[in-house]
Amino acid sequence: MKSDKYHVLLVDDSPMILKVLGDQLVKNGYLVTLCESAEEALEVFQEKEFDLVLADIILPGMSGLNMLKLMKDSKPGIDVIVISSTSSSYTTIRALRLGAYDYLVKPIDDENILSNVVKRALEKKELKQQNERLVADLSVKNRELQEALDMMKTTNRLCSMLSSTTDVASILRILVEKAVEQLNAEKGYLLLLDKSGSHFSIKISVGINHETVKQFKLPCERGISGLVASKNKPLRIDAGNTSKYINYIREEDQNGDLFSGNACISFPLRIKDKVAGVVNVCGRKGGGSFSDTECEFIALLANHAAIAVNNAGQFYQMKKNI
Repeated sequence: MKSDKYHVLLVDDSPMILKVLGDQLVKNGYLVTLCESAEEALEVFQEKEFDLVLADIILPGMSGLNMLKLMKDSKPGIDVIVISSTSSSYTTIRALRLGAYDYLVKPIDDENILSNVVKRALEKKELKQQNERLVADLSVKNRELQEALDMMKTTNRLCSMLSSTTDVASILRILVEKAVEQLNAEKGYLLLLDKSGSHFSIKISVGINHETVKQFKLPCERGISGLVASKNKPLRIDAGNTSKYINYIREEDQNGDLFSGNACISFPLRIKDKVAGVVNVCGRKGGGSFSDTECEFIALLANHAAIAVNNAGQFYQMKKNI
């Protein structure tokens, strides 16, 4: 059972019974709120969160049964234990049909009777909540598994597409465009090092202003791309760590045209075990961060593109030597 105190709402028009039963519940470790009428109880019930309700049937004004119905209509998950001085089978059946968890008859001379019924009701509530959490966790895991399977199928299809051409420009364009498309991103671009290895320039882009692409030139040690290239490791940026990389972002994106939102995946493009460039996918349409599965997707796609580029180079040399 949970470590925090359970909150019980106790409703009875007798101050003496409220005190006796309330003291028993407090002694057993529960937090208790006392009410002398259904009207007062319903008002409190809407204002606070309760784990259990114990209520007399015969109350001044609105009856306990009508109160029970309104409580169950408002919060179906709440358990209500009905307490009454009558053991009428009709009243008992009606209370149970309205959703009462159990029915106790006054006077409750043995403290264990109340204690056991309350304990069972709260254990039932805890088990139900645990079951709901397990079902929710399972649902999330199933969804993640399905996403991974779908991404795997997409990766296989795109890898086949990359392998089907020996044109380097086409390979790199497929890499960037499909990465942006599959991740539902706003922007994406591929940086390649120049022949001297000192600067990056944008070779392929999606969703970025043409003038920005044309004028872009970044020293190889600067910006997010420089950081990723120097460490030769992928980097994922989201709302939780944006501030950590803000200076690198500003170095690379001085006009605010490249990075979008708080989500970015930056991945080194390695050809023959050397970093030749960096792939950046930025901003998720509709907001949110990129998942681990999506990061793995970019990694696989970039690695396969690098293999395809290398194969294209070898094919070109073979043709040249013939």
